[in-house]
Amino acid sequence: MDYEMTSKQRVLAALELKEPDRVPVGSFATHVAGKLCGISIREFATDSRKMATAQRCLYEKAFFDLLFPFSHVGMYAEGWGSKVKFVDAEVSPPISEFAVKKAEAWKDLEPFEPEKVQGARVCIDALKILKDELGDKAFLLGVVFCPMTSATHVAPMADVLKQVRRKPELLSIGLKVITESLIRLSKAFIAAGADGIFFAVTRATGEILTKDQYNEIARPWDEKVLREINVPVILHCCGRDPHLDLIAEFPNIQGLNWWDRGTQWSLKDAKGQLGKSHCLVAGIDQTRSILMGTPDDVKSEAKDAIEQAGRDGGLILFSGCDLPINAPLENVRAIAEAAKLYGTYPIGL
Repeated sequence: MDYEMTSKQRVLAALELKEPDRVPVGSFATHVAGKLCGISIREFATDSRKMATAQRCLYEKAFFDLLFPFSHVGMYAEGWGSKVKFVDAEVSPPISEFAVKKAEAWKDLEPFEPEKVQGARVCIDALKILKDELGDKAFLLGVVFCPMTSATHVAPMADVLKQVRRKPELLSIGLKVITESLIRLSKAFIAAGADGIFFAVTRATGEILTKDQYNEIARPWDEKVLREINVPVILHCCGRDPHLDLIAEFPNIQGLNWWDRGTQWSLKDAKGQLGKSHCLVAGIDQTRSILMGTPDDVKSEAKDAIEQAGRDGGLILFSGCDLPINAPLENVRAIAEAAKLYGTYPIGL
């Protein structure tokens, strides 16, 4: 290829299983983006302008192609009544109080309007700012947690898993309300300028739910949300035993993101089994190379990922889950440096 693509063009080519000029780069990068430009966790989570500024730093200083305006799991759960507490430490603010404390309370849950929920509004407005500032240069993602994952932000996960087995009819009442909210949220992100949706199905993993359990109670609601999304979707599942073959069957999805360095699904295996129909969004280990390694370690890992799955397109270098806020910034920058060194197409010549 004799010209340099924009980041958005590069990502779209990969999602369409074509060869871009080089392998695109991104990560589930939230508070580490703020650290890159001196913005605190609280500021990043509550100020849409600062969230957008931090994400733009990833584009300008770490050369990420995909940007990710999002902070913590409670941002949307507050819309259903859960509460979040900020702490004096470099950690994502946890949910301090769950809205649903007993199964019968799912009957009282109501759908929310995204613009009326502070956390959702911060993300929506950050997308608008980034779209205004960058136009079609970068690929902007809206982050949505699937209904079952969102249910574990509204009620404790242990309670939800009990209800899967003992009171699925009550849990389904809640999942229906959550689904309606998430459809509204997805549409609000797209209206704000999102080029794609990062759809987290983090409970579709064997250590949490069996395939039968997921298919029976969670999958119908996930598919209902996905059918309403008319932009590219990247599915994210960061468990140790992801049901990757199952979620690959979902409608309207182009990319699969999982922790390839920590599961039985290697990039090479996924390329052989799923690479003809899905872009693989993986290759970087947020728990080891990024957090504890050196820039050379990150580059070596990225090179290995490109060798496993980069040929013929359909690969985006991406972490398996959220980049730790204390990750060395030179390691974050090393991902794109590796893509430029080893990921230029055609690969392998």
